[in-house]
Amino acid sequence: MKIKIRHPALREFFEQLRFAPMRQQQKFAAAVESLMLILDPDKEYPYEFIVYRITGYRPPAARYEHLMLSGRDLLSDLRVWLSQVGGHLDTPVADQPEPILTVETLAKRFNVSEKTIRRWEKRGLTGRLYVFEDGKKRKGFAESAVAKFENAHRELIDKSSQFTKLTATEKRTLYKTACELAESGQFSTRNQLLDELRRRSGRARETLRMLLEEMERRGEGKPRLPAARGRAGAKEAAAIYKLSRQGVKLRDLMERFGKSRSSLYRLIAQHRAKELAARKIDYVDSPDFAAPDAAEKLLRQSPEISDAAPTMLTRQQEAELFCRYNFLKYLAAKERLAMRSQRPSLRRMARIESLLEQAERVKQYIVAVNTPLVVSIATRHAVPGVSMNELVGEGTLSLMAAVEKFDYTRGYRFSTYAGWAIAKDFARKIPAESQRPDRAGGSDVEHVPYDLRRGSLPDVASVEQAQNDLIGVIESNLDERERFIILNHYALDSGVIKKKPMTLKQIGETLGITKERVRQIELQALHKLRRSLSPEQFDLLMR
Repeated sequence: MKIKIRHPALREFFEQLRFAPMRQQQKFAAAVESLMLILDPDKEYPYEFIVYRITGYRPPAARYEHLMLSGRDLLSDLRVWLSQVGGHLDTPVADQPEPILTVETLAKRFNVSEKTIRRWEKRGLTGRLYVFEDGKKRKGFAESAVAKFENAHRELIDKSSQFTKLTATEKRTLYKTACELAESGQFSTRNQLLDELRRRSGRARETLRMLLEEMERRGEGKPRLPAARGRAGAKEAAAIYKLSRQGVKLRDLMERFGKSRSSLYRLIAQHRAKELAARKIDYVDSPDFAAPDAAEKLLRQSPEISDAAPTMLTRQQEAELFCRYNFLKYLAAKERLAMRSQRPSLRRMARIESLLEQAERVKQYIVAVNTPLVVSIATRHAVPGVSMNELVGEGTLSLMAAVEKFDYTRGYRFSTYAGWAIAKDFARKIPAESQRPDRAGGSDVEHVPYDLRRGSLPDVASVEQAQNDLIGVIESNLDERERFIILNHYALDSGVIKKKPMTLKQIGETLGITKERVRQIELQALHKLRRSLSPEQFDLLMR
């Protein structure tokens, strides 16, 4: 299974570095190795400092501007990235400014096994793939990285070098001792037995565990040892978590899966953290979120959210709702950055879930308030063979997506933005018709409540007119080739029948140019349109 970079900020940063030229990536890898030599696992470092040490420039102000990273987690993620990037970088050993040692060389140098060197990598020994003199890629370790690890883990290295391989006689003796201890009845679990055997023999616990499993596989003696529960696999852990969420008691889970109470708590917490880490949390950022009293100001309950029928919102109420919605997700994302995947805090996970639940309630309220808008636009787009329920369902999905993308900081009304989004999605999804009926054929949405005296819904005709205006601006400001690329890549036209968007490669083949050249022309065209279109028209184009 591929190991992934855990921290979202670093994962996003290294994803950007992936597009750099090969020579530049080699410089980044060397910079990461140098950076890891000065990092202290017990300290925290600014995200801006990490980016600067690797790339040589400071990142622009963004959501990670004030982020602090744990040195221990940082070293772990940097090590993962080095391992990943080394797989496609051809870095010759001869070009390195210091000696590069192989696993075999280190094993002989410290009088340990190669397996021990692999274990040391998990303890902080930094290495990556290099191309050696024989032309083959192998894991290598810079002399400076080895020296740092040696200074920081002298006791571990001395202890490891004293270990010797067990002879066949020693293995049988240890296994016999383990069986005698098991027969005494003092040890009910394999873990208790291993702890006692480690105390008596002075051998590593992992060595003893593997020894007992090896002897049992060979059929040495009678199977008199306590059964090993083993580590839960991904499917088993997922099943335990699912059953716990369904309300199955912990005692029943212990009997069913043969796990201790502490193991179940750990598995459930880790799977819960994994589920939270996989959730997509996007929000519209605002400078107000970083204020010291932001929580007190932005989370006040006005307008009131209740289960009663929603009413139309004023501009200020709408802005407050969207501000609260995005601020709740901002807080959840901030809490998630500090969450540890292996030993997650139950209290922190509960806070994240609570914040996301509050945000979801706000979103559902906004959707309920704007449902009449969906019905109004769906009525104008009614066609034979498509029920009003289907139209309203499609429109509601478009409305929910618009809630996620709407930037309330720009001062526009959400109803206008949502009207654009819903009309555009209808134009893409609804089958073409020769003419639209003036009124919807069904009466299945007549019960939807809305009072036009409380506010005004945007004129759907004006929304559709704006769609035509958008195409008019494109035709007026772009040359023939730019116009062809924009209209076909974004599937825009003034007719009712909507074509499937063409890819850049397809457009390039049609025009007889490369895909990259199409991309360049498209960027030039978008730059022209940004100056000519209103912000909402440009948002519609980029959806």
